[in-house]
Amino acid sequence: MKFSYIAQSILIGTGLALMGMSPALAQNREESQGMVLLRGLPTLDTSHSIAIVELDPESDRFGEILSEVEQPDMEHPLHHLYYSPNGRLYSTGLDPSCSLAEIGLSRDSSGAPVISGITCLDTQGQMVGEDIMWATSNGQEYMFVTFMGGVGGDDGGTVGVFDPQTNEIVKVIEARKSQVGEGEPYIMYPHGISAFEDRMVVTSTVHPDLTTGVGNMLTIIDLNTLEPIENIVVEKEKPLNFPSSPVEVLFVRPTMHPEIEPAILANTMFGFETWKVPYDADSKSFGEAEVIYSGVANETAVPLEFYGSEDELFISHALPGVVKRYELAALPELVSSGPDIVADPGAHHMIFFTSASGRDLIAIQNNLLNLGNSADEDPTDVDFIADLNAHTISVHDLETGERIATIDFKERYNKGVDNVEGLFGSGFVHHH
Repeated sequence: MKFSYIAQSILIGTGLALMGMSPALAQNREESQGMVLLRGLPTLDTSHSIAIVELDPESDRFGEILSEVEQPDMEHPLHHLYYSPNGRLYSTGLDPSCSLAEIGLSRDSSGAPVISGITCLDTQGQMVGEDIMWATSNGQEYMFVTFMGGVGGDDGGTVGVFDPQTNEIVKVIEARKSQVGEGEPYIMYPHGISAFEDRMVVTSTVHPDLTTGVGNMLTIIDLNTLEPIENIVVEKEKPLNFPSSPVEVLFVRPTMHPEIEPAILANTMFGFETWKVPYDADSKSFGEAEVIYSGVANETAVPLEFYGSEDELFISHALPGVVKRYELAALPELVSSGPDIVADPGAHHMIFFTSASGRDLIAIQNNLLNLGNSADEDPTDVDFIADLNAHTISVHDLETGERIATIDFKERYNKGVDNVEGLFGSGFVHHH
């Protein structure tokens, strides 16, 4: 083993020399650095923060925090990171006092990237920010943000429409089930969001308190009017005796690959399924929803994210902690493109990059919500969710799925890890 390590080091050094890159310079490759949201754990007396972390196992700084800024004083952490088309970095948040923020990302005097601050944005009372996307409505680009808590209430949930230049809110899209007419489309607990042409889809996941209510449908929003026009139920098996709780959604479209037929793909967190809803772009109509992957049949649970490279789609399944891969050109059908990538419980977000020696890698963040565990007598414990928290980022060979290295954030930093993105937005192609 020691000989293998020495031999590998020599080979890596030789390879870097041939590429004209010194080993020292290879230790500061921005491509392999991730933006990471870290959650302070109550029983370990740590604080929420955002950090830049080295993720290349070939670096002698692997696992190091290169820059870190603590969140403003708030109970709940920031949640998901997104880069705008012009490179600005945003994060949604779980705390009502900061449900949407812009993250300052700059360079120090040596040129190294540093996190320069966190600015909470005015959401006009919308709470529990989840996903962000940029899309066009009537020729104007906007930033769309799902707020699972909306402006409060048992059937809350909104989609905020923001000016992408000023961050000012333009419109709050709201349609409560309790207030619309019988059979009329509504929005409830929205989380995932995706769009194609003038149709946007958001999911109905779960009330932010995790107890009041659970959704089971998709809401279609007309981007011409910015109003909901249709609900589509995606529920079949109920392995947990809960509604299906669709979480992330991807509107697959020809712009991703010319052979793709337009359709919605949706993962149901509590149904353990991936659904397909065909879409006819000419008539602007949706076909019958159907299950194309059953977690019950395949012994997986809690499917979460959609990510992709130029030729593959990746779907994370929190239990047992695995990422499955499919041919991008075959979508919306799920045709396997390679071996499963075995990560840790809570397999969730992921980024793609190359190592210093040119090896294609995937880093997987293995955590759902970092709500502690009963062994620590953590007051925020929810048993089911605690089983989905490995507190790790595992790094794998992209082609073979082989695990190369793991960072245990709880062991090393006394924190959980909520999200990972590529530094300067370089970590993925098709997200959600």
